[in-house]
Amino acid sequence: MLFNKNKNEAYRIIGSVGSFGFTTAGAMAGGYFLGSYLDKKFNTTPWCMLSLMMLGIVGSFIELFKLIKKLSRENNR
Repeated sequence: MLFNKNKNEAYRIIGSVGSFGFTTAGAMAGGYFLGSYLDKKFNTTPWCMLSLMMLGIVGSFIELFKLIKKLSRENNR
């Protein structure tokens, strides 16, 4: 099982997975602010903002899947 190794390892894994919320929020906030700036500059409201927010969400889920794959490989050792 994943948490049988030791407590420190379990805390590291929980911390890594728990940071997903911060990663997603940061990516969405970055997309919002950069998209809002570009929308004002190019007068394309709200398309740049929505596009960059969605891109941030997709990017954060890709990172989550990479983390899950890494943890799965470590668990199989």
